[in-house]
Amino acid sequence: MDGNGGWISLHTFYAANANPVLVECVGPLVESLRKRGLLRKWFFIRYWLEGPHIRLRLLPTDPSHADEVREIAEDALTAFLRRRPALYEEDRDNSRDLYRNLFLAEYSQERWDELYGSDGEMPFRENNSVALIPYEREYDRYGGPAGMPLSESHFERSSDLVLDLLATTNVHVRTVLLGQAAQLTMALCFTFLPDDDAVAEFLVRYRTMWETSYQESSQDQHGKFDRSYERMRERLVQRLRHIRDSRRDNPAAAPTESERSWLAHCAELRDSVVSLAEAGSLTFRDGKAADPAAALAILLSSYVHMTNNRIGISILDEIYLSYVIGKALDDVVRERAA
Repeated sequence: MDGNGGWISLHTFYAANANPVLVECVGPLVESLRKRGLLRKWFFIRYWLEGPHIRLRLLPTDPSHADEVREIAEDALTAFLRRRPALYEEDRDNSRDLYRNLFLAEYSQERWDELYGSDGEMPFRENNSVALIPYEREYDRYGGPAGMPLSESHFERSSDLVLDLLATTNVHVRTVLLGQAAQLTMALCFTFLPDDDAVAEFLVRYRTMWETSYQESSQDQHGKFDRSYERMRERLVQRLRHIRDSRRDNPAAAPTESERSWLAHCAELRDSVVSLAEAGSLTFRDGKAADPAAALAILLSSYVHMTNNRIGISILDEIYLSYVIGKALDDVVRERAA
């Protein structure tokens, strides 16, 4: 099996707010490659392994264009780093424990020992540098050979949307950033899951998963979340009701063009997942073909997480958002029952 499927993967190490890399460099680069007919698919993620960086994945329209696409991308990224370098180095001595904990939460002690040794430390890549590092497609996470291309198409749509949000909205304001992430999450959840109960259960599982992985569960934290929710309850309940009603084609909802586009994409994605699962084509870590309900639940978790990753939401933010969205849904359900 071709491990990377012909993808080019460039990691841009940048120890600062990476939004300018995306808006001022990656966006114009992708637009140029598309206009020249060189790009079949693309996406990006933010990551922390061996230093904070943007992982840019580019799939040329034809393998014969691979060297040209790589050179164009490397030149664009390098030129950006010369023009607007990250001005400060990360405090690596004080961040080593943080990165080790991130690694152990996402991977394992065995993997750490394999890469760095039991007493070793994770090396850091040079700041303001670009590295060509192979893209390892996560077949077990995204449903196997049949599911991977579908997910990569979704990654592209998610990346395009996030680039637009970064360029056109005030996501540098934290409340705006969290609000955008909450709405994207709600749209995915209400599309992939059959009813309010299923969404509520998913949000609890999702939050608990991250709290367990990162050892963040705390009644004190939940108390802070409760106080925060009370300050924004009316607005969040209104947004949740709006997204849910828009998903259910309530004529009173009146979604914006951007909301309609994202909801339509989520519905097409859901239908494609169901079709592949019904054909027995999606297999995950256990190697067994997943039924539609199981496949939707598994993929939803990753789709929510990676869209939040792209927009710049941390794991702690995801814990918070899943908690307060769940509270808003509880209030909406209670209001309806009353």
